[in-house]
Amino acid sequence: MMIDVPTTIMLLLAFTAGTIIALIIKKGKKKPEISQQIEILMAEKESLLSKLSSIDNESNIKVSEIKKQYELLLQEANLQYEKLDKQLKNALDGIIDDSIKKQLAEVEELKKKIKGLEEELEENEEDFSELKKRVKNKDNNIADLQNSLHKEQKESKLLNEELSSVRLELEEKAEELHLRTNSLVFLQEILSAKEITVEDIKTLYLQIDTFEAFIKGHFTELNAFLYEEDKSLEWNGIKGRKGFEEKRKFFIDTFDQWASTKRKSWLDDKTTIAFVGEFSAGKTSIVNRILSQDNPNIPQLPVSTKATTAIPTYIAGGPTISYSFISGDGKRKTIAEETFKKVSKDILDQVKGVSALIKYFVMTYKNANLDGLSILDTPGFNSNDREDKERTIDVINECDALFWVFDVNAGTVNRSSISIIKEKLNKPLYIVINKVDTKSESEVQKVEELIKNTLTDEGLSIQQVIKFSSKAPLDKIMQPIKAVNKLKVRDTFVTDVADDLQKQLNSFDEKLKTVNNSYHQDKKEREELLDKLLDNINKLKDNCEEIKEMPRLKKHFWSSNRYEMSEEEGFFFKELLEKITEEDIKALVNHIGLCLEKVQDTQSEYQSLCNLKAIWQRINSCHEYYKQVSKYFSKL
Repeated sequence: MMIDVPTTIMLLLAFTAGTIIALIIKKGKKKPEISQQIEILMAEKESLLSKLSSIDNESNIKVSEIKKQYELLLQEANLQYEKLDKQLKNALDGIIDDSIKKQLAEVEELKKKIKGLEEELEENEEDFSELKKRVKNKDNNIADLQNSLHKEQKESKLLNEELSSVRLELEEKAEELHLRTNSLVFLQEILSAKEITVEDIKTLYLQIDTFEAFIKGHFTELNAFLYEEDKSLEWNGIKGRKGFEEKRKFFIDTFDQWASTKRKSWLDDKTTIAFVGEFSAGKTSIVNRILSQDNPNIPQLPVSTKATTAIPTYIAGGPTISYSFISGDGKRKTIAEETFKKVSKDILDQVKGVSALIKYFVMTYKNANLDGLSILDTPGFNSNDREDKERTIDVINECDALFWVFDVNAGTVNRSSISIIKEKLNKPLYIVINKVDTKSESEVQKVEELIKNTLTDEGLSIQQVIKFSSKAPLDKIMQPIKAVNKLKVRDTFVTDVADDLQKQLNSFDEKLKTVNNSYHQDKKEREELLDKLLDNINKLKDNCEEIKEMPRLKKHFWSSNRYEMSEEEGFFFKELLEKITEEDIKALVNHIGLCLEKVQDTQSEYQSLCNLKAIWQRINSCHEYYKQVSKYFSKL
C-alpha cells in the first residue's frame, strides 16, 4: 500500500497558510471599525448639513419675510415719522389734537413690533450659529478620523503587501508541492511499471549478447593477430596497426548500431530519422503534425512553454497505441498514457538519477504515416545537462538522417551543436528553418544564408534546406523524410562479418597455395641439386679411383720398392689431378653451397607454409564459431 505523503504535506501547508492569513486578517480588523465610524460620522454630517441647509433655507425665507415686514414697518414708521414731524411742527406752533395722541400710540405699537422682529431675527441667528458650530465640530471629528483612517490605510497597505508576499510565497510553495507530488507519483508509476516479458525477446537479447562477445572478442583478436602477422594487410588504404584500429572501430561501431536496432523491434526494418535543435525551435510540434497529419483526434506528444522532450522519445508505427520505456538495465516496461504525459524537464529534475531509471521512451501508433518510419524526438545535444547530451548522442547514432530544426527568429547557430555533429555524428544533415510565417521572405532568406555559410565554413555538408511553419503543407517536410536512404549496414552486418571472414580465408588460402607451390618447387630444385651433387661426387670418386690405379708398385733388387709410371701415364696423371682440383672439387663445392641455400629456402618456405596453415586454421576456426553464433540471426 502506497503512503500518501504528498496529501499529508499539502494539508500541513494549507493549515500553516490558513493560520498566517488569519493572523494577518485579525491584525487588520481596525480598518473596518474606523471606516464604520467615519461612515457614521459622515452620515451624521450629511444629516446635519442637510438640516442646516434646510434651516438655512427656512431662515433665509423667514429673514426675507421679516426683512420685508421690517421694511414695510420702516416705511410705515417713516410715514409716521413724517406725520409726527408735521404734527410736531404744529405742536410747536401750538396746534395739538387727538390725532397726535393716536399717532404716538401707533408709533409705540410699531416699536414693539420692530423689537419683536429683531428678537426673532436674533434667535434665528443664534440657532443658525449653533448649527454651524455643531457642523464645525463634526468636521473636526471627521478630520481626526480621516487622519486615523489615513494612518490605518498605510498600515493596511503594508498588511496587504505582506499578505500578497505571503500569498505569492504560498502559491510558489503550492506549485513546488504540486511539482513534487507529480514527481513522486511519476516515480511510483515508473518503479511499479510492468516489464514486457516475451520469451522471444529474451532469446533475442541473449543471442545478441553472445554475438557481441564474439565480435568484440574472437573477431577483434583475430584481426589484431592478422594485422600483426601480415604488414601488407590494409583497411580503407591504411596498413599496419592504424589499419587494424580503423577496422576495429568500424566493426564495433557498426555492431552497436546493428545490435541497438535488433534490440529495438520498433526500429527493425525501418528508416529512422532524428529531430534535434534548440529548445522552443518547434521540434515536437513538427513531430505532432507528422503523427496527426493535422487530424486533432490522433494522440500527440505533449507541447508546452517549458522543455517537454526531456528524454529521447521514439515514435514508430505499430499495431496499437502503446507507451513504454527502456530502463537502465535494458528492460522494456509498459506505462499508461497519463504517466507519459507527466514527463517534463521540471518533473525529471525532481527525480535524481533519472538515467538509471529511464534511457528512452517508446511510443507506437497505428498510423499509416509511420509505415516503415521511426522518428526520434530529442532534448537536444546542446543541452547544459550532461546526461541529456550523452543520451541524445547515443540514440542519434542509430539514425539514418539528422533533421536540425532552427527557429527563424533565433538568428544564430549554436557552435556547441556544430562541434558535436562534426565530432560524433557522421549522418546526412537536413536543415529545417521553422516558423517562417513569422518573418518576411527577405528575412527568411537572410537566415538561410547565415546558416548555410556558417555550416559550410565549418565543413558540414547539407543535404537540403526545408522552410517550414504550422501553416505550410505537410508534404513540405514529408517528401525529404521519405527520400532518406536507410543505412543498409544495420541490416547486413551479420553477413558483412561472414564476408570479411570468408575474404580472409580466401586471401590466406591463395597465399597457402602460392607458398605451397613455392615450397614444392624449392623441394624439387633441392632434389635436383642433390642429384647433381651425387653425380659430382661419383665423378670425383671415379677420377680418384682412376688415379689410384695409375701408379704401380715395382720391386727393385738393389733399391727400395716404389710406385712407378710411364711418362705418358705421368702426363695423364697430372691432367686428371688438375681436373679434379679445378673442376670436380669446384663443382662439388658449388653444388654443396646451392644445396645448402636451397635447403634453407625450403625450410623457410616450409615454415611459412606452417605459419600460413596455422593462420588459416585460426581464421577457419573463427569462421566456424561465427557460424554457430550467427545461426539464430540467419533464421530471422
